[in-house]
Amino acid sequence: MPRRILTREEFEYLKMSDLGERLKFFRKEAGKLHSSKSFTTTAMSERVGVSHQTIISIERGDSKKPAYQLIYKITQDLGIPFDALADEFYQGELRLIAIGEPSEPASESTEESSLSYIGAIVYQAFTDGMMRFIHDLQSSRPLDKEQFIASLSRIIGELESLKASEELFNQPHPAVKASTLFNEMGKHPNAFPVFPRASWNDHQSSFISNYENKGEDEQ
Repeated sequence: MPRRILTREEFEYLKMSDLGERLKFFRKEAGKLHSSKSFTTTAMSERVGVSHQTIISIERGDSKKPAYQLIYKITQDLGIPFDALADEFYQGELRLIAIGEPSEPASESTEESSLSYIGAIVYQAFTDGMMRFIHDLQSSRPLDKEQFIASLSRIIGELESLKASEELFNQPHPAVKASTLFNEMGKHPNAFPVFPRASWNDHQSSFISNYENKGEDEQ
């Protein structure tokens, strides 16, 4: 059967559902719409690398906080957004989700399909509005998409753990934020331009040199 869009009624049902109920809904619908791929708990569990009892446990609500790596694999297998099983996805207006068998195999962009390093620029921000760079670090090996999202999620989670508890109540899980950011890069390339690393190094060095105390290191 052809790929279709989630209806408003289905969206409202999923809004009131928990993680397990959403997983069961998408699994059942995917099974109806795919002609060459089975979506029984056994078939899906074999593809994502867990026992079929694990899938059943999530659907029943016995496993309320499964590992985000497993949720990532499940949503990839179902062909739905990573956060489509999370409460945050259903807050606000109707969001269209395509479910079912793609008419053509999805082609990944070069940036998304290739390996890449993850890096971070650490800075110190003072309460008076001033700041300074401390360190520019990068992973020692390139990562695939899943590893990149996992690493970004840990960085986000570490910084968000410093927020006041009341600020965290309505915040999406760091893994959801990381996955959303990664996917946005592919959807909006102009907002996340790719440029030569050498150009950034030159720009950073030139910028910092404007604020250096030239005589400080010579004393």
